[in-house]
Amino acid sequence: MPLISRQSIEDLKARINIYDVVSPVVTLKRSGKNYVGLSPFSHEKTPSFYVLPDKGIYKCFSSGLAGDIFSFLEEQEKLTFQEAVEALAERFNVELQYEQGEGPDPQQRSLRQELLAIHEYAAEFFHRAFLADQANSEQVRTYWQEKRGFTLELAKDFKIGFAPVQGNQLNEFLVKKGFSDDALRQCGLFYARDHVSDPRRWLNRFRGRLMVPIRNYQGQIIAFTARQLDLTPEDDPAREAKYINSPETPLFHKSRLVFNLERAREAVTDEGAFTIVEGQLDALRCWACGIKAAIAPQGTSITEDQMRLLRRYAERVDVLLDGDNAGRKGALRMLPLALKAGLEVRFIPLPDKADPDDLLREGGKEALEACRADAVEAIPFAARALLPQDNPSAQERSNALQQIFAIIAECEQQALQNAYLEEAAHCLHLDPAAAKVDFQRFTAARSRGQSAQPQAAAGPIPEKTGNGKLTSIEKDLLWLILRDPRLAIAVAPILDYDWIDRSTMEGQLLERFLAAAREGIWEDSQQSDALLETKEERLCFYSCLAEERDVEGNDLNVWAKHAFLRAVHRGLKDQLEHLTRQVQNLPPQEIDQLRNLLAKRKELLQLRSDPTRLLPEELTA
Repeated sequence: MPLISRQSIEDLKARINIYDVVSPVVTLKRSGKNYVGLSPFSHEKTPSFYVLPDKGIYKCFSSGLAGDIFSFLEEQEKLTFQEAVEALAERFNVELQYEQGEGPDPQQRSLRQELLAIHEYAAEFFHRAFLADQANSEQVRTYWQEKRGFTLELAKDFKIGFAPVQGNQLNEFLVKKGFSDDALRQCGLFYARDHVSDPRRWLNRFRGRLMVPIRNYQGQIIAFTARQLDLTPEDDPAREAKYINSPETPLFHKSRLVFNLERAREAVTDEGAFTIVEGQLDALRCWACGIKAAIAPQGTSITEDQMRLLRRYAERVDVLLDGDNAGRKGALRMLPLALKAGLEVRFIPLPDKADPDDLLREGGKEALEACRADAVEAIPFAARALLPQDNPSAQERSNALQQIFAIIAECEQQALQNAYLEEAAHCLHLDPAAAKVDFQRFTAARSRGQSAQPQAAAGPIPEKTGNGKLTSIEKDLLWLILRDPRLAIAVAPILDYDWIDRSTMEGQLLERFLAAAREGIWEDSQQSDALLETKEERLCFYSCLAEERDVEGNDLNVWAKHAFLRAVHRGLKDQLEHLTRQVQNLPPQEIDQLRNLLAKRKELLQLRSDPTRLLPEELTA
């Protein structure tokens, strides 16, 4: 694969504000000159993820990660460095230059690039089939408009499609586009059989179905949901399934994706909460009725990862599910996941056996808002769902409380737990004080059960720098030269590299940057990418660059002077100890060498008595 030119990478980095890269993923709030939000890399309730636009970097204190626009995409989307560069260039419409003078041809694209392009072409293929002047296409449009009550404008907006009943037109279409067999095998659109090598002969996964594209948070199509139609052939392996999704692929992980989030996250600020519905067509109905913050899980039930994803953009979700028992059970399953993610949950009641789609088709947004006015909070909903309908006994109410304990225990905030306990006791007509005692017993018993299990490996512990110290000479000097690269130019010709502790990552980077400064090839922290060779080095570099210290102006020079003299003192001490050992181990007959060693020792002792003689002019002011 042709390499992207270093100048092109630097130009791209200079043109893109890191805020614009991060903000689609994390809801950011201003904090001074920086921004803060909930970490996209860990589960946290208190924001500890910072974006520093003036430095073009981010720092996540909960996970220990730090980096620039490229490393953010590498971590968030699991991309290689080159894939991250190409993805950003595509999103921000910046043309890249390659070392060989031209961009990669279709055979040289990364697998991810191929899969994204395949889904875009497939969506266009299905959409054209939906709009085609053919009998089957007309039948599908009739289903869409008359049976489902959607408009053609909505179909065009969401690129609704139709998968032809027979034929291998899609196979031929994609093969002619030059995609690799590997990408076609992994895209999820075909049943790729090992004994059939020609992709044009593979069976299409989706046939005779209404096609709804699934997009990631950037709006890129990465999968499809396919709705059964009368046209779905009898030999379809999934003929009886009303809805089928694309299988898991390198692009699509249904448990970590929420349908319509790429649009809903823009509207949730105005609407105050996400509205969770059961299926993709329900979400489209909400959108058509003006409920823009509607989203749907990508399977039968919502997952913990999806809840954490929603928490990045909002603090509350309103759940609109079918009014039957299955809908209530699904809502009950999601409740502990929501509390664990730090989300406030309300449940919008529907009449028994009512369907959200019918409600919205008949009454529009006003009908839903009328139901929303009667929304039920989390604990009252759980109490109603868990209790028998008629005159529950004391034992039945106690059993329901035990099940609610399991829900409340997922909430990590003590104050909220206490409030939920009082609410549960009130709903179940039980004594609040007794409920609190029982809850303490419940959590203690659960803790004992968990402690008896093998403990999972702990999360990453932030490394200490320099032999267990929280800071070190190398870290201080590295921080200083990144803060003010002129110090590197001043110190580089004077500081003996043997005085740098290269056993630490900070020491290795310090030596490298000072050497580059001495050669005149490093004058700014923005020129550092070419000097960083590994992911670990980049993490160390960006963590140091992101670190804020209460040092400004003249104080910076004082700190630099102190750090430089500490390095000199330690270096001279090590050299003197080494000379002393040499003198002690020298044979008696080596008189000339002894004189040289003693002369050198005297010189080092004099220097140690007044190390300020080594200070560069920039640090003597």
